[in-house]
Amino acid sequence: MHIGEIAKLSGLSTRTIDYYTSCGFFPIERSEANYRLYPATVLQTIERIQLLKKQRMSIAEIKQILVTDENLEAELLLKDIQEEFDCLQKKLARLEEHLKDAPTHVKVTIHKTIETRMTSIALLLTLM
Repeated sequence: MHIGEIAKLSGLSTRTIDYYTSCGFFPIERSEANYRLYPATVLQTIERIQLLKKQRMSIAEIKQILVTDENLEAELLLKDIQEEFDCLQKKLARLEEHLKDAPTHVKVTIHKTIETRMTSIALLLTLM
């Protein structure tokens, strides 16, 4: 969304949104025409900032809370990924057990399929 859309939906001025952006509260991307583009999640962040401001928190305190919440969310996602990874390892072990007496061509086909998918997963993990 463009800054004008964010301003209209949030009730804030574009100057305030600019200020929050300069504080690092919002991730932005640039369009081909070099306009700032904001994700829809900015509206939720603005709501949180407004609630914290009503509690008379400083910008520095608000930023610390938002960063801490992002870190907590990342830790929870990491835990979910680890659990999912452990589950996949168990499934692979069961698959290997089932394949131990399978013909070679079946094993090769399955191993190639798994290898391709695991390579994609490994690549995603390295990007984190």
